[in-house]
Amino acid sequence: MARVGLIRRLEHSLTMATIGTHYILSALGGLKAKSLDHKILLQKAGIAEYRLNNSKARFPVDSVARLYASIAIELDDEFMGFTNERLKVGTFALMAEWVSRSRTLGELFEKGIRFYNQITSALNMSIEVKDDHVYLTTEFSKPELDFEHFYIEYWHVIWHRFASWYIGKPIKLLTTYINYTPIDPDEFELLYRCPTNQKSKFNRLVFHKKYLQAPLVKTERDLEIFLNRTPIDLLTIPGEDTSLTAQINQLIEPRNLSALDSLEIPNAKILSSQLNISEQTLRRKLSLEGTSYQQIKDQLRHNIANKLLLSRTFTIGQVSSFLNFSEPRAFTRAYQQWSGIKPSDYKQLKN
Repeated sequence: MARVGLIRRLEHSLTMATIGTHYILSALGGLKAKSLDHKILLQKAGIAEYRLNNSKARFPVDSVARLYASIAIELDDEFMGFTNERLKVGTFALMAEWVSRSRTLGELFEKGIRFYNQITSALNMSIEVKDDHVYLTTEFSKPELDFEHFYIEYWHVIWHRFASWYIGKPIKLLTTYINYTPIDPDEFELLYRCPTNQKSKFNRLVFHKKYLQAPLVKTERDLEIFLNRTPIDLLTIPGEDTSLTAQINQLIEPRNLSALDSLEIPNAKILSSQLNISEQTLRRKLSLEGTSYQQIKDQLRHNIANKLLLSRTFTIGQVSSFLNFSEPRAFTRAYQQWSGIKPSDYKQLKN
């Protein structure tokens, strides 16, 4: 029963959204600028470094979230090394608790912005209403430290997702204003899903003012769960990723691991039938997204393996059996190909 309960908890942390290579490579910039080793953090996050050579590869949001969290912890800086002043880990949680007593989203924005403007000089935020539009603006005091514009994009994603979560519905963005050209325009578009003005003096998000009157619908317990999962739920809104990779993940990720004796993944022929496309079309479309069905299956196995390995309840042999490997040695070889380390080493790293 203990094992069944564990699997049920683990399956809730599996996620179907994905994030592109650019937002992994750029996130490592703060570490590299301080000459710190990033390899062990990639391993802990379950991200195989060789896959970063593929600019079109996509990675599960839970892996990326683990990487972002690890970088912040390593630097003790929620700004992840991209500003002239550190923001101690735990500051976002303090802000979230501070604004939790707000009655409306507008009040939440006012309190949250005032909080950050008072505790750090690394940035300045403002919110302004003009006619029917709201302009949420952020300026870094030393933007040159955010040399690939990773953090300004991540920062605005954080605010958009956090606000959307608190009112229980996605805030439709009308425009994004930026004062640079995105390194990966396609991935940038996936973040915001709205027209972009690249000739602005400011970096800002624009949305309708009706959202400011929306009541906050989350409880203290909801916030506690949200903060425990951070930054997973800050990276993407569920269902936002419409790629074929995301659709496949939705189909093959098990909904009830505890009911299975082993992981069941359909072959390419069955999957193609479920998607109502040919196997050739499946391969071609996945190739355009920089991946393959085999890579998607391996990533799913890798994610589940990582979660099970973190538990003292599962031995490496049991994980191997659950993932349908012929023997533990075959699982160990596959795991080394996925992550560059042995499953036993991963257990030690995380513990």
